[in-house]
Amino acid sequence: MTPRRQPSGFTLIELMIVVAIIGILAAIAIPSFNRFQARARQSEVNVNLKSLFTGLRTQQRQPPEQIHASGFAPERGNRYSYHLGDCSIFEDRSALDAQSHNEDSCVGVDTFKYPQFPNTFNVTQTPGPTWDTHSTQNGLTETPGLVGTRENWDFLAYGAGDVDNSPDNEQFADTWLISSADGMLSSVCPANTLETVAAGEPFNVANDVSCD
Repeated sequence: MTPRRQPSGFTLIELMIVVAIIGILAAIAIPSFNRFQARARQSEVNVNLKSLFTGLRTQQRQPPEQIHASGFAPERGNRYSYHLGDCSIFEDRSALDAQSHNEDSCVGVDTFKYPQFPNTFNVTQTPGPTWDTHSTQNGLTETPGLVGTRENWDFLAYGAGDVDNSPDNEQFADTWLISSADGMLSSVCPANTLETVAAGEPFNVANDVSCD
């Protein structure tokens, strides 16, 4: 007599174990993937702030406080707004054709591509920076802009944006700065002790992923 074959397949317990393992792996992998995406998106602000720094440092005399005075013009599709002043007038990128003005102190986010973002993000300023003696004498503080005289001047610029696509649920925008001065700076979130930052080196004041 031919032995009866047992039915093949997975038991309910085996399926539950597999689902649990997949859930654990996903819980480990997803945060790492989000951080990887954030770092990739942050490359935009680093490259553009360095470009702004280079353009300003090639000026022999203090230019007007206009972000385009140094030839700064980031590519469209930017997730960050760029600040060299109070943004009372900024380059508006909400339409197919960007609207720039001679008095622009900021470049707005490309809200034509990212309509869920504001035109300009609020920067989180570095608290109580200590600048080198030369820049301190020129009056450099934590506020974006140009300071000093026509022959002897310094500047501080910020970039602020969103890297996790949740601008309405965040306390801080992802904020970076770059300066013509060497300094001792502190980040706001995650909070840390003073960090030495060289002129022309982008510094992350508030990290979008860590500060939700």
